[in-house]
Amino acid sequence: MKRVKILEYFINPIKINFLLKKITNWCENKKSKSSSYICVSSVHGASESVFNKKYRKSHNNCDLALADGRPIYWALKLFGFKDVDHLPGYLVTNSICKLAAKNKFKVGIYGGENYVIRKFKKETQRVYKTIKFRYSYSPPFRSLSLKENKDIIKKINGSKIDILFVCLGAPKQEIWMHENQHNLKCVMIGIGAALDYLAKTKTKSPLILEKLGLAWFFRLIIEPKRLFKRYFIANTTFLILFTFQLVLFWLKKIKNI
Repeated sequence: MKRVKILEYFINPIKINFLLKKITNWCENKKSKSSSYICVSSVHGASESVFNKKYRKSHNNCDLALADGRPIYWALKLFGFKDVDHLPGYLVTNSICKLAAKNKFKVGIYGGENYVIRKFKKETQRVYKTIKFRYSYSPPFRSLSLKENKDIIKKINGSKIDILFVCLGAPKQEIWMHENQHNLKCVMIGIGAALDYLAKTKTKSPLILEKLGLAWFFRLIIEPKRLFKRYFIANTTFLILFTFQLVLFWLKKIKNI
């Protein structure tokens, strides 16, 4: 499957229909010894891939990496991939829930706060009445012991779910999926804040700002103390390093003409 390097991580230039077909195939053929996992990748992740070796390894070993951030989608376009979708986390999550309801795939949730999980389930079941949630757990905000993690894995496998939404935020969720891939029997997808948006516990950026690549700015206005440092470092790093990468790409392309 085609992968495109953006800074130090790889993204698959795909469309939503391809993603859903792939998930359906994985869910219907769970014969392998390890699970599949999907990363929903933003500008923050691209910048994290430069400095965080553990995250980079976890992300680049995933089965699929989606262009969540609008700038990541634009980057794919600039590299010549025209037939590709922008796949923000909330859209991907909603599409998977619709798929799960239609195909009777059992769903689990790992991460997020308990009240957010409850609201997400309620909102999702209101729209997709036949969806089946068979597992949910809100882990403590600390590192888990080996025994705690083993107990979690045992319960997830015991629930016999097909799809697990992992909502720990980047880079934690990517690392967790990578470390537990060979112990689980389901499709994992790291959806981060999408859980909050679909639960309506956080306000999603207006579509016009998302299309302009300014969803991060809207989130910054809503949560300035938590996000200012993260966005300042991530966005600046991405802008500088990707500009160099793009210039080198086009120079090489011109040279080969």
